[in-house]
Amino acid sequence: MTRPIVCLTVLVFVFYCVATLSVSADGDINQQPVSTPSRDVLTEQGWQRVDRSIERGLAYLMSRQDADGSFSTKEDGQPGVTSLCVMCFLANGYLPGEGKYGDELSKAVAFVCSHQTESGVIASGHPSGPKISRDFPHQLGKSVAYNHAISSLMLCEVYGMTGGSDERVDQSVIEGCLDASLEMYRWPKPRRLDRGGWRYAQKEDVDSDLSLTGWQIMFLRSARNAGFDVPAKPIDEAIEYVLSCYRADHGTFNYYILGKGDRRSRGMAGAGILALAHAGLHHRKEAVSAGDWILKTGFDHYNDQKTYEQTRPFNDCYHYGVFYCCQAMYQLGGHRWEAFFPKTSDVLIRNQRWNGSWAACNSSGRPYGQCYSSALSILALSSPNQLLPVFHR
Repeated sequence: MTRPIVCLTVLVFVFYCVATLSVSADGDINQQPVSTPSRDVLTEQGWQRVDRSIERGLAYLMSRQDADGSFSTKEDGQPGVTSLCVMCFLANGYLPGEGKYGDELSKAVAFVCSHQTESGVIASGHPSGPKISRDFPHQLGKSVAYNHAISSLMLCEVYGMTGGSDERVDQSVIEGCLDASLEMYRWPKPRRLDRGGWRYAQKEDVDSDLSLTGWQIMFLRSARNAGFDVPAKPIDEAIEYVLSCYRADHGTFNYYILGKGDRRSRGMAGAGILALAHAGLHHRKEAVSAGDWILKTGFDHYNDQKTYEQTRPFNDCYHYGVFYCCQAMYQLGGHRWEAFFPKTSDVLIRNQRWNGSWAACNSSGRPYGQCYSSALSILALSSPNQLLPVFHR
């Protein structure tokens, strides 16, 4: 596959140096020695098969872009789903305003930016004004937090990959995103167990979960890579929260901390590993154990919620899980990556539909449609590319 050349060699090198010097859970600077995952996990023909699948998926996404620049999904999935779609293109060397897809990506980025309110929050349905509101109906309250974190991450990756030259994504946009994320981090958390994490935009009994915390850590990591002033304390405390979600009796991470409750899922296993990797803690025992759990659980039964639930009680979105786990296993590298990616990528490619899409999730992700499931699948297959700075090892 022929991809545009991203002429940012020096900038990417700077990103890499910053990303490998990460703040660990105890606040120390920690440079982890990590080996590059082998490219020999697939033959050259195998990699060409992956590339063809990705290009078909990108073409499908473009066929579902609306006139306003958004990618098709339900209303409360915007602009998060559009941001996931944009990241698919970034992960394969396509940039807004440049080359193939340049105009379409510029429109998508402008659509996302148009959802930023005075408070810095990026989400559909969030009221205007300088204050972040927590007074939402239940479903909208959930989606606001996800839309903001995912959209902030995408915009920050655009800012970093273009060297801040994209006029739609200037420094003030990212600073507004940071202000909103840090305000959400400071929301009162009566349960001591919840401190350090993020949760939905409406008040609940549980005030932090690993899923949202993982996206916010990604955004903060991306912002720091791009040169923004991100305080160390929220990152350190977020990593402590992630470690608290680990369950030694299960050998993996829970969705949130709730006594002996079983809240395992493939997505949360990947989220825990990836969050630790962002802090330079690739080889902590918790990450290694969760990687082994992912290998045992696997993704052999494509989008088959019933089969999964026979052994795991917690709701698990196949595509969300495969996105997180591909990124996580690449971070772990070694034999875990070698055992995981060939089989998982084969399942994804064999189940790609005739039009380049992947079927909607057979779980809670179903309402967000095929752009959502397809974007997550493309990002999973793109994990070895290492073009998105936030996923650099």
